[in-house]
Amino acid sequence: MPLPMKRAILAALHTALRPGGRLVLADYGLQRTRLMRSAFRVVQLADGRADTQPNADGILPSLITEAGFDRVREAEVVSTVTGSISVYVARRAGG
Repeated sequence: MPLPMKRAILAALHTALRPGGRLVLADYGLQRTRLMRSAFRVVQLADGRADTQPNADGILPSLITEAGFDRVREAEVVSTVTGSISVYVARRAGG
């Protein structure tokens, strides 16, 4: 999805969580290896490079922080046949 939509969804999630609430998000993240970058090309062909490249470049932690979450961390990385999926954990500040 386009960056403005990602920002809007993260902002809505921030609003929906109570202070101190935890966000757990799984999505394509930073593609660290040549193999994962090559595998991720399948996703880019299907969804378009403009909408997927920011994820492959590792933008999600900064978008999560920008939405008002803190303690943002990548808890896990799972390699798949279409690239690596990152699991991010964050907290809504104030709790």
